[in-house]
Amino acid sequence: MFPIPRSLKRAAVRAVWVSVGLLALSREATAQTMREVLDGLFIFSEGSSPLFLSGSAGVPATEVHGNHFIPAESEANGSLLGFFQNAIASNIAAFPLSSTVASQTFVFIGGVPSPTSTSFGPIFGERAQTVGRGRFNVGMNYTRVDFRQIRGTNLSDVELTFVHENSNFPNCDVIFSGDCSQYGTPQFEHDLIELGLDLDITAEIYAFYASLGIANRVDLSFAIPVVHLGIDGRSEARIIPTTGEELLHLFAGTPEDPVLEASSRSSGEATGLGDLAVRLKAHFLSSDVLDMAVLGEVRAPTGRTDDFLGTGETNLRGLLIASGGFGDFSPHLNFGYQLRQGDLSQDAFETVVGFDHRLASWATLAVDVLAMMKVGDDPVTFPEPVEIDGAYTARVEPTNIRDMPDHIVDGSFGFKFRTQGGLVIVTNVLVPLNQGGLRPQLVPTFGLEYSR
Repeated sequence: MFPIPRSLKRAAVRAVWVSVGLLALSREATAQTMREVLDGLFIFSEGSSPLFLSGSAGVPATEVHGNHFIPAESEANGSLLGFFQNAIASNIAAFPLSSTVASQTFVFIGGVPSPTSTSFGPIFGERAQTVGRGRFNVGMNYTRVDFRQIRGTNLSDVELTFVHENSNFPNCDVIFSGDCSQYGTPQFEHDLIELGLDLDITAEIYAFYASLGIANRVDLSFAIPVVHLGIDGRSEARIIPTTGEELLHLFAGTPEDPVLEASSRSSGEATGLGDLAVRLKAHFLSSDVLDMAVLGEVRAPTGRTDDFLGTGETNLRGLLIASGGFGDFSPHLNFGYQLRQGDLSQDAFETVVGFDHRLASWATLAVDVLAMMKVGDDPVTFPEPVEIDGAYTARVEPTNIRDMPDHIVDGSFGFKFRTQGGLVIVTNVLVPLNQGGLRPQLVPTFGLEYSR
């Protein structure tokens, strides 16, 4: 064991006060929601709708063209907003909370507590042992998540392409000498808007958790996350005209002196409770080489959905836990199912495999691979490629975001250190091992635990 540095004590107290302050601030009304922040990246004229062309609308000869890209924006932006809402909220709500395992576990033999573990246990995985009747484990941790990619595409280089709506109005066939019911006639329906996004999305999660031994082999646990989410985005849009005639689509100016490029910046922050978790674990098998338990979890929809702090639905999770002990080496295997409610959510199979190893009487190494495999069809889909006919045929890809399953696979590597006062210091880093969904680069976690 080693003494607790004063700086660490101050950091722990500061973390508590920061969390309390963040929770207090979350009660104040914000100027705009995170959903509105993302929506603002598609607005290039003050007080207008996304992709409204105020330049076209300001000229009598072209005013009807001011709204022609709004339908495409509504479809693409709806998909994008739905994806980000689901991805951010799911990442926060499903972020692996600290294990229910205490740094020390006990079983009562003849009324006397006897230790059932040598190491301080895993960090994000679960082992079968319980804390012991009448005993408890409390802790808190801080995690920072800097999202960097969306399905393998850098958030600084997201591309979207918006197409013109199909304009078929009375006498259109006569005026343009063609079949206006065919997409691509008139010729100006080939005009495009190319938009590039540069997004900076960061989440800070302050998690407070506690496990109580309500019976010799049954634990009741709670986890309360306080989340601070920040989004800072920039967008650059460019109109691509396809006619050699008078320009009809412009952000500003006139057809003779058009402005075909525009930019927007939108940012905001949100703070509040995430989705609360209640967990019950029952240890039902114990032997010299194998222990088994089951865990049930309920996530309550306490996080605000418009700010992406929660899923807005009650989600359930069941887990089968197997663990063993071979001297100082303790492997574990978790397998379960997540039942997620809501139109934008998918159920998922969950697997955690890893070990914790006692390096010294005061130090434990914890290593895990965590996998969450989505079930069923993706409820959030981006628009399909668009075929535009007419004088020539063009195929337009609506985005460079790939169509792929949003499975999540992470590697976890961390340590637990026990101090002279009995406090356990937790350090960990999560490393993404695949590209599904909205992904960070490295995710550090720092925490403190205490058992008694």
